[in-house]
Amino acid sequence: MNAVLTLIERRYPLFYDLGTKRLRLVLAFFAALYLGVAGVMWAELIVTSQDLFTRAGPIIGGDFIVFQHAAERAGDPDMAALYEMKSLKAELEARYPGHGEMNFGWMYPPTMFLLVAPFGDAPYLAAYGAWIGAFGAILLIVLYRLWADRFAMFFAVSAPPFFQAVITGQNGLLTAALLALAGGFAEKRPVVAGVAAGLLTVKPQLGVLVPFAFAAAGCWRAIFWAGATALALAALSVAAFGPDNWRAFIDGLLAHGGRMTNSGFPFEKLVTPYSFAAMLGAPAWVAGGVQAAATLMLAAYVAFIWRRTKDADLRLATLSTAALMATPYAFYYEFVIALPAIFVIAKRAVDTGWLKGEKLSLIGLWLLTLQAPGDDVVPSLSVCALSAFAAFAIVARRALPAGGVRFASAASPAPAG
Repeated sequence: MNAVLTLIERRYPLFYDLGTKRLRLVLAFFAALYLGVAGVMWAELIVTSQDLFTRAGPIIGGDFIVFQHAAERAGDPDMAALYEMKSLKAELEARYPGHGEMNFGWMYPPTMFLLVAPFGDAPYLAAYGAWIGAFGAILLIVLYRLWADRFAMFFAVSAPPFFQAVITGQNGLLTAALLALAGGFAEKRPVVAGVAAGLLTVKPQLGVLVPFAFAAAGCWRAIFWAGATALALAALSVAAFGPDNWRAFIDGLLAHGGRMTNSGFPFEKLVTPYSFAAMLGAPAWVAGGVQAAATLMLAAYVAFIWRRTKDADLRLATLSTAALMATPYAFYYEFVIALPAIFVIAKRAVDTGWLKGEKLSLIGLWLLTLQAPGDDVVPSLSVCALSAFAAFAIVARRALPAGGVRFASAASPAPAG
């Protein structure tokens, strides 16, 4: 490999320079190019939209249509009806007639009503802008606390998962920030980490590994604050909206679990081991077994790393990348959760030196996420699941040695930069 690089340096010095000394500028150029092209295309869809709906079909902001509708229904006597897909579908189609079927679901615990309620009174576009602006700002503040580097911040904002989180109108920007706070500050800021973990219960499937991490590391104060925050949110939701919504939530979850066994479910949009198996053509019971085994192994892996190292960055990266795969139900727009993990791994590489092939791995991951959500043909390889696996592997390559695991052919860091 060194001989090839030497040959390129001698015969093609410009290309060698661009691929080594000026690689960061080259990557920044392509990231800016992607962001510019994607932004212009998205802006064109917004400008040419009619009554909030783009000519491509979906409404501006995608899934935000459900969040604002839930915000407006919060406090209504029959708000529990939102947990029935048929009822929600009928309500949305009545509200936005002539725009086809509205096959959305409301699978969140009643505590989510507390989060979305402030966005119910504003006009749709203003509420959507506030939703993305507020959550995006929170994530950027967290990232800046992790690494105050202008190039790194630009790469984060221009990453495909960040853009996908914005245009789909989902809450991934917030959950990414909460999981990063829980994972990166459990030791030095246990109150902050615990409250963040407690707030993450509005999307509980993404926090399933947090108790294993906190317990393994002995972060008991963080556990206390996480539990106190979660209980306070639940009590507040009951006081504000009554207990019926909790029963409806559980019934809705059971019904949704049945839908995930159907062949028409969009498995290609999931980033989980379940979807990987399903996209290969495995029946539901096999995919479920694969997911169960993966979840158990991920819990053990997270507990092992958190117990064996006190490195906050590696704890964060381990938890965030494992959390994506510990649930069968995580979509491609939630891959932004892995962004803080990749962020701190890049910081570690710049500070201490790159592992062999690590730069190419990160570039490859960026290109892979660009393909999301991928093809829906079965059998096929799930692009979304492969992205999650790749992010996990990139982090594990750093985390496992820090936890004391030694490989037969350990890679030595290249010079930092």
